[in-house]
Amino acid sequence: MSNTIIISSINYDGEQAEILFKPDNNNVTIHLGPGLVTLPYTFDPSTLTPPREVYGMYTILVAGSDCPNFLNVPRPIPTVTPTHTPTKTPTPTPTITPTPTLTPNPCFITPTPTPTLTPTVTYTPTPTITPTITPSPLPCFQLYNTWWSNNSYIYYTAITDNYTYSFLPGVNSIVNGGYDMFNVANVILLNNPIPKIYGTISTDFLVTRRNVWPQLTLVSLGNTVSPHSIGEDGSPSVQLGNDPTYGQYEVSREVILTNGTYDCGNINGSWYRYSNIGVNPSFLSGSTPSPSIEYVWFTVESTEWVSDINNISDNRGDISQPRNLTSTVTATGENAFIGMVLLSKFSPNSPSTIIPNNQVTQFLQNAICTMFNDVNCAKF
Repeated sequence: MSNTIIISSINYDGEQAEILFKPDNNNVTIHLGPGLVTLPYTFDPSTLTPPREVYGMYTILVAGSDCPNFLNVPRPIPTVTPTHTPTKTPTPTPTITPTPTLTPNPCFITPTPTPTLTPTVTYTPTPTITPTITPSPLPCFQLYNTWWSNNSYIYYTAITDNYTYSFLPGVNSIVNGGYDMFNVANVILLNNPIPKIYGTISTDFLVTRRNVWPQLTLVSLGNTVSPHSIGEDGSPSVQLGNDPTYGQYEVSREVILTNGTYDCGNINGSWYRYSNIGVNPSFLSGSTPSPSIEYVWFTVESTEWVSDINNISDNRGDISQPRNLTSTVTATGENAFIGMVLLSKFSPNSPSTIIPNNQVTQFLQNAICTMFNDVNCAKF
């Protein structure tokens, strides 16, 4: 029914990448792997359930890069040639293994500089005073962003069955996430209804760029008591299936809210989690729903900063409305931070469940505390 396909690249062979496959004859997106795979990667679509063919669009994102590569494998158009043969002779059909080569995205291509002729100037000696220039330090949120981009994934992998969701193709939302994690979601809202674009860095907040796991939003409360909100909006996936005994079914959703605290001595805070998970119908066994969607809001406080958070306004989503991800947490205070990370858990061999509370606490103590101690740049 299908051939295999080898996805390779002169530039990226040996590196890890995330690959999404959209068949040309079905409106689904399939995450190959699971997780990251190493290029060159051999894909046999006959192993999928149900089996498929190689024809369609492949989106390949190399780990650590913002720029996706697209590979289109078109379905061959058969050519009809009239043949007059008195005796019908069966002709064996050869098995073709296409080996497309990945074409780099234009955003990777750096234009060749054009040399510019500079006229010679006759030098006249004059007394010259050479000032001493001290470079300005990078703003704190640029330092936080760099640290998180380089280090957060190490701590994320400590979470059992952590899932590296896909950000493609949105610049300010996750349309799918891989394995139908989202319809459209992870729209970040800060004190206003205008979504933030991934990779936005300001003097008092940051929203990490795409394909950094886990996604982080961090906001400074400043040195004047005032409310600061982090909200997210969207909807989880709607999974449909067909059982030979029970017919068509839909995987339902469930929302669970949990809270906790973390403490590293000089850094501490509270956290508030919204978990949206898929739940299989009771008559199914062995099938796997989509990855969990777990937003964790947290505060970052320290006696060294004289932090004071006097109120938390908790407007996490209604647990009776699991098809609506809209949630907001607001912190009112000064000399502290409020943040939010998007965590996810997924295992192809077992139904998805929420991340244990102790692993959420441990992740914050490892990642958040280490970042603030390493960067040591809190300014209010």
